[in-house]
Amino acid sequence: MLDYLYALSLLSITVTLFYLTKSCFAFKGEIPYQGEEITNRIEKVHKVLDELTDIINDFAQGLPSPDIAQMPSNPLMSILASIMTPKPMPSEHGETQEQKERQIHEINENPTQIETEHS
Repeated sequence: MLDYLYALSLLSITVTLFYLTKSCFAFKGEIPYQGEEITNRIEKVHKVLDELTDIINDFAQGLPSPDIAQMPSNPLMSILASIMTPKPMPSEHGETQEQKERQIHEINENPTQIETEHS
């Protein structure tokens, strides 16, 4: 009984393989035609997108645009430009007025026991 089941399974696999191979050859013949159809659809979508970008571009050209500073192409140049731009300094910077007298601390030549332990 088990042998009949094996034989039936082998026969069904063989028949299925025949139909699978036949359908693959039929599919292989359709690939060039379907490829052309896909290409045509992509070209249509491309044309629609081009028209939309043209419309958006025309609309953007009509709007007034503020002057935008051009960014340097090199990141190093943008860093240098930000460093080199003149920045307003505070009014206290570089005062020429005379400085106030400061208290002068004398040096202690005889350190205490706590000071010698820390050094």
